[in-house]
Amino acid sequence: MSGETNYTQGYSKATLATHASRTVDSDAAFTLPFLQPTDKILDVGCGPGTITVGFAAHVPQGSVTGLDMSPDVLEQAKSRDNLPPNVSFIQGDLLKGLDIEDGKYDVVFNSQLFPHLNSKETRVAALREMRRVLRLGGILASRDAAELHFYPRKYNLDHLWAGNMARGLGALLPGGEMPGLFREVGFESQKVRVGAGTTVYSGRESRRWFVDACLGRLQDGEPFRESWRRVGISDGEVEECKEALKAWAEDEDAWYVALQAEVLGWK
Repeated sequence: MSGETNYTQGYSKATLATHASRTVDSDAAFTLPFLQPTDKILDVGCGPGTITVGFAAHVPQGSVTGLDMSPDVLEQAKSRDNLPPNVSFIQGDLLKGLDIEDGKYDVVFNSQLFPHLNSKETRVAALREMRRVLRLGGILASRDAAELHFYPRKYNLDHLWAGNMARGLGALLPGGEMPGLFREVGFESQKVRVGAGTTVYSGRESRRWFVDACLGRLQDGEPFRESWRRVGISDGEVEECKEALKAWAEDEDAWYVALQAEVLGWK
């Protein structure tokens, strides 16, 4: 992806900690019943490669390729200990076009990619390019947040964190619109399957880990925080968000849920 992607979160340690928490079981389980041992999988926007590596055991006679636009994060992915022999990583930019032949992959997967594409045009272009490298009969799988909620409501974090994050990204969370986009790029309605999953943080240690990651991204100089400033979110509101996150983390009744749209399309 190019600068048009609006990728405002950057690749700092705080941001990558969140990305590295994602696994094939937490973020790609909805694809596993449809995988064949010989499948060739492309994991788009792979980041540090935790999901990419997890796919490897499910396609022992196949291969998994992680694709990302950042050479630095790809170096981190490549340097993982005990990298499976059927896993590789390549650099590429969906919006510029991938140096990959048509129909190469049996499965093309992405998780939390589309919030960083800030217009319908870029989202359609990205989906169309992923569909191009998918073989006839292959599966395009996408997992994207549709809603974020914090409980209890008294901390106002649906606004202070979730709402401001959407403003900083320059787009609403895209999960709800993904089925329509699949059809727009050529998937037939009867070949699009829509499901849903959740990401939940509850319990003291889980809440504290999540909040520590959020606070790290809100530090001065972090690309994530700068994205908030650019859209007019004041330093005062950033501080209010930080304090609300800290209080929420220590509330024994507190929990967070992200509703995830899990969409499968057969070409």
